[in-house]
Formats: sequence, C-alpha cells, structure tokens
Amino acid sequence: MKYENVDIFTFNSYKPKKESTPVNSGTEENAGSRESPAELRNESLAESRNENLAESRNENLAELRNEIPAEPRNESLAEPRNENLDEINPENRNISKTANSIEDAPDLVASNQVTSILTPDTEEILQIPLSEDLRKDCLEDVPDFIPTKSGIESGTEYDTEFGIEHGTESDIKSGIKSGIEQGTEPSTESDSKSNIFSDPAEAIFESSSLPRTAPVSKTASLSISDLSLESEVLGRSVKENYPFEGFAGCDDNVLKVSPVSEAFGIVTTGIEPLELTPSGAVITGYITSARRDEIRLGTYVVVPYENGEKLFARVGKLQYRQEFVVDDATEIHSRRMLSARGNPVNEDDYKFLACLDPLCILYRKAEGKLTRRMADRIPHPNTPILPVTDRLEVQTGLNIPENGIFIGHLSVGGELLKTNSEPETVAYYLRNDYSMGDPLIFRHMLICGSTGTGKTFLSKNILRQFMNESNRYRLRGSPDKARKNPCLVIMDPQDEYSQLFEDNENLTEDDKFRFESENVTYGRVLSTKAFVAKVDGQRYPGDKSRAEQIEFTIPFSLVEHNSWLIAAAGMSELQYIGLEVLLGDFFKSSVPHTYLNFINHVDNEGTRSYYVDSGKLHESSYDGIVRRVRSHFFSKVFDRDATSITDLVDKIFKPGQISVFPTEYISAPRIRDLIVLTIMSLIVDNKLSTTGKEAIKETPIILALDEAHRYLSNANGEHSRLIISRFADAARQGRKEGLGLFLITQDPQDIDDTVFKQINTKLILNLNNDAAITSLKVPKEYERRIPYLKKGQMIIHSPDNSDIVEIIGLSNCVVRHR
Repeated sequence: MKYENVDIFTFNSYKPKKESTPVNSGTEENAGSRESPAELRNESLAESRNENLAESRNENLAELRNEIPAEPRNESLAEPRNENLDEINPENRNISKTANSIEDAPDLVASNQVTSILTPDTEEILQIPLSEDLRKDCLEDVPDFIPTKSGIESGTEYDTEFGIEHGTESDIKSGIKSGIEQGTEPSTESDSKSNIFSDPAEAIFESSSLPRTAPVSKTASLSISDLSLESEVLGRSVKENYPFEGFAGCDDNVLKVSPVSEAFGIVTTGIEPLELTPSGAVITGYITSARRDEIRLGTYVVVPYENGEKLFARVGKLQYRQEFVVDDATEIHSRRMLSARGNPVNEDDYKFLACLDPLCILYRKAEGKLTRRMADRIPHPNTPILPVTDRLEVQTGLNIPENGIFIGHLSVGGELLKTNSEPETVAYYLRNDYSMGDPLIFRHMLICGSTGTGKTFLSKNILRQFMNESNRYRLRGSPDKARKNPCLVIMDPQDEYSQLFEDNENLTEDDKFRFESENVTYGRVLSTKAFVAKVDGQRYPGDKSRAEQIEFTIPFSLVEHNSWLIAAAGMSELQYIGLEVLLGDFFKSSVPHTYLNFINHVDNEGTRSYYVDSGKLHESSYDGIVRRVRSHFFSKVFDRDATSITDLVDKIFKPGQISVFPTEYISAPRIRDLIVLTIMSLIVDNKLSTTGKEAIKETPIILALDEAHRYLSNANGEHSRLIISRFADAARQGRKEGLGLFLITQDPQDIDDTVFKQINTKLILNLNNDAAITSLKVPKEYERRIPYLKKGQMIIHSPDNSDIVEIIGLSNCVVRHR
C-alpha cells in the first residue's frame, strides 16, 4: 500500500495508547551544562529565520536526514503495528481524511535521543485531529503523545552527543515536526522553548520499529481541505503548495484582490455538463460558503464571457449535496447534531449549487449602447458568477424601459434589488411611447388581489402617473394626429378616487426627492371632478375630498340603442327579443321618450291585446317583460331632476381631466350596476361608432373599472352576452380608438375570457383563491409565490414590456389615501 505526495503526517487515535518507556533517557554525565547549547540554539534559530520560508521540503528532509546519525532501533518504542491499528476507532477513521504515506519515505518519529523512520510497509493510517473537543479528550487520555505547555516549559535533560534535549517522546516529535513545517532544518543545538514548541496542538507522530537511517525519497502534501481543517483546528494559518497544477492568472489570494471577489461562486461541470439547447439550458454554479446566505430563488446574476459580453441569468433552483460520503440519516448522527452546541452544520462539508436560467446575453453595439439578444452562447467552466451591480444591466437584461409609467421597484423574495448605481434601486416602468407600437395602456391592464392587499393604494399611484402634463397620446383618426392628454374616467364603488384632488400631507421632503429622482409624478390633480348620479332617496355625502361635485341623471332615451340597460339578468332570450320589439315601437311614437311613458305604454290593455292577439308576443312572455321593466328602482334612476348625462359629455370627457363616478352612497346594487353600465356603454358606443360624439371620439380615454368582475363576468344569459360582446369589441379596438381599460378586481377568474385575452399587463397582488391564481396563467414558479406576497408586493406579467418580475410598490401614496 503506497501513498504519495504527503508533506505532513498526523495521527490522532480516539483510544489511548500504551505509554512507551524512553530508552537511554540520559544521565547526569549526558546532561552536562545547558548554557552553551542555549546560545547555539538561539544562533541557529536566528539563521533559520533569515532563510527563505518557501524552500523545497525535499531539501529540508534531506538535510535533516544527513544530520541525524543512525543508531540502533529503539525497541522499547516499537509496538506491533497491527495492535495500534486495531485500537483506532473506526468511526474516527471514517470521519477524518486518511493521510497518505510515501514510497520509501520515512516519517520522523522521535524517541528520547533520535527519531524513527516510517516506511510504506507499516501502512500507518494518519489523521488530522477532527475537533477541539476530540483533541482535548486525547490530551486527557494520552498526555505523553501530545505536548503540553507544562511539559514543554519544564526542565529537560540535554544530550551532549546529539545536541537534543531529553523530554517526553511527544515533545521531541512535535519539535521536529514544527521545524519541518517552518522550513528549517533541525538544529544540533537546543532551540528556544517558545519557538520550537510554539504550538502545543501540533499533530502526533507515532513511532516506528524501522531503522532510523531509512532513506527519504519523496515529500508530499495534504489536500487543501486537509490543510484548511488543520488550520481551523490548530488556530493558525497553514500555507501549503497546492497538490494540483495552477492555471494562468490564479494565485492564493485572487478573491481578495481581484474584482471577482464579489463572486457568488463559479460555473462548474463537476456535477452536470454545461448544456445549451433551443429548448432550454443546464448551467450549474457552485456557490462558496461565504456567499450562500445571499442567494435566493430568483436572484439575478451575470456570467462574463472573454470578449466582454455577459450572460444575464436568474437562479431557478438551489440545491445542497454532500461533499463527503457519509450517512447522516441515522439515529446516532441525528442525536449528535441535535445535541451539538450552536450550528452543527459546517458549510464547507457540503456543495451548494445554484441552477441558472439564462435570460439573455448583454452586449454593446458599435455605438456603445447596451442591448440584449437571446442566450446563444454557453459560458466557460470555472467562470465566476457575479451579482448584478449595474442598474442599466438589470433594466436591459429584463427588457424594462428606462422611462415611462412608474409602477414600483424591482425586488427578489420581498427584498428590494439594490445596485451600485444612484439611486441604488431599480425602477420598473411601463412602456408609454410609440417606439415599439402603441403605449401599453391601450393594450389594457389588470390589477388583482384579495381584499386588504392594497389594490386601491396601488391603483392611485399608477393612475396618477398617467395624468402627468407631459403625457400625451395621438389618435389615428385625427387629421393632424395631434397629441392630447388622456381623460381618466373612474368607476368608484368605495368613494376613494376623488381623493386624487388632494395632496398627501404625510409626504416628507425626502419622499419628494426620491420621487423626483425616478420621475415619479406626485401631488394632486386639480382637474378632478366627481359626477354624482341623482337617485331618489339617496344622497352623496361628498366629505372625502373638496373636488367639484356635479349631479346628473340618466335619460331613458339611452335605452333606445342599449336595451340591455333595463334587461334583467334572468330574462330569457324570447323575453329579450320581445323587449326589443316593445322598445322599438315606443321610440317610434310621438310621445316624450321617458321611463314613465314607456310603463304607461306597456300597461295599456290595448297594447297588450295588439301584441298577444297578433301573435307577435306570447302572452306569458309579454307579462314577464312587463313585470321586469316595472321594477321600482328604475323609476329612482331614470329622468330625475338633474342635468342629463348626455348634456355633460363635453364636461366629463375633457383631455387632462379625472372624472370620478362614486356609487358607494347608493344602497341598491342593481341601481349601482345600472349607473356603471350606462357610463361604460356611453364610452364604448361613441368610441366604436363612426358617428360618435366628438368629445369622446377625439379624446384618449382610460377607463378604470373597480370591481370589474361585476360587469364583465362570464356570460350566463342574453343580457350578459350583450355586455361582454360589446366590451370585447372595445378591447380589441382600444389601440386604434385610444381606449385603455384599467380593470381592478379580487376575482379575476370571473372575468369573461374574451375580455381577459385582450389584457396585456397583469399586476398580481396576494391571492389565496386557487381558481383565481390559475386563471392568471403565469409560470408555475410564480404561481407558488402569489399566496405569500406581502402588502404592496406584486408580480407583474407584461410580455410586451418585460420578462415576468417581482416588484414592490411605493410605501407612500402620491396623493391622499384614507
């Protein structure tokens, strides 16, 4: 059995060995005077300090061999090798690494006067002490094998023939080993106690029964992990030559002095081969123990190429693997770990792997602009994995615009992503120009989240950005393609959006400075107006803001082209057809087209006989229609004593104005729905019609619809199908007509698919409903995060704007929010 390349032999037996009796321990004649040898020892030590510490260990051993004279074997120290091996605890042999012996190369084992030499046939198993506790146990059990301070400092005899002090066997062993490690030859004089035996925790050398004059042919070294372990146990630095050939540009302290000192680790092929295919990639990185706490799922990293390009990637999987083969799934091991003090896990004993999902490759064009392309190159093995520290690299890598409508700040695992740029956070903007087509608001947005997750807070912050004075859109139908500020129309069921008229008095100067540094628009919009429907028996308090309040009523004349306004949800298809027949004939009559006149018309017995007797309507259908249209709440809404909404179109749909329609004060849900559907139909009809009113047709409109699931739910009747069909058309033509839908809901699964498919940008807050999460159709890894999102934390999915990312909204509202 041969072991090569071992510099230091160490042995640590968990069981005590029999104490060896020194032979030729010395006499008074041998002792002689110690004064002269002490002087020689100090002189020798001074010379050794001036020598180059990096000398080859082969030369040291050769010099040592020449200076130590041969002497007959010390029989008293020789013990049967097999007995010693049997005493070694198998458990300790498995835990620690077995040191290598060398071919025809003895170890230096001290007796009282000379050293014994180990040769390969001894097949000694040498180990490094495993822990401080184990070392202390050995000190207590075998004091003669490990030098202690008391033993070293106590007086010893000195051999005048060989210039070696007589002490314990382990004293001499430790002294010789210390001299070898320090790159000095053993002096023929006695060295200073404080220098030769400077470390009382040196590894133990076991004696051999072989001749001391055996030749030394090779030196060897422990592995790096062994040296690290020895350094940790002994409490001092151990510098050794690496047992492998170094590569160009590598030195011991490269991570301390080079820019890659920030590296999380390296790309490795030691686990799986690097692979890049059209359908995916397998890129595994080894993460160093010092940086493992900083890695999270979703962490963004870059891997440099040799030509200056960088792979921009995201951590998609984290994994621990054992460094050493050990069965830690046992009762004994678990009890030891649970009873251990502090953290029983030694990170160096495990491989920590991060699997990278490549997103793109970053490179600079000829003009110097940073841009990206698909990941079409594989990184080199052992390339450092670096954190992303440049904000522009993050925005380019994720395809986030550098400006636009501010949404929030990029985050990973609920923590803001920070860079070395100023400001250090990465702002997320929604594309709002015509560089790549129409602004994304005209491709529609959805904000969804459970109650109390901050939907209204977030919506206020985003909608305020659209009302920036410099934010203008063009209409394709306009002859001169002039750009106009948008009109923001908000359906407000909780009476919260009229507060856009008010400043947030809690904003500090620091808040305002941060807003301005990232182009975040804040402060009230003076053009905010509240349009209040006059309902019999209901009064709007209007105490949440000082915005101007304008009352209006809904004229029954709007029903002529929107029969579904008075169609009940449970009306059958035959009844709905009959209702359209009745309305058509009524609006052809010369009487004023009011709701009361229509009720009088259908209640007339002659009218009933005309339709039933002629067979135009079945008797049961006619009676069912009359019952539904005579509902008492219609009379509370239609034709009240206020300005008709059709006469307020020019005031409602003005560029740069926020028109809020609060409905919280109305107790009847059906009346609230009627008001909202009326405003929605007014906008859609005029946008889609070629002869629509110019105030609506020629103004960019953003329609914010809170509780959108109430009005755009899955069609379950003729009434619902008509509404959905109309809004699906509006959503499809929104880009051309300058109409953007801003939908807010806690039940996205209830929105009809024909409308849902037109939504490009989804902002997802916390949701606990599995059906709602599934309906959003985001990647599985993000689906799992949604139930754990904190307030203000969201996932944004906008394929035309960026990759899917996690962001955190502003902590303060840019306008009043109470």
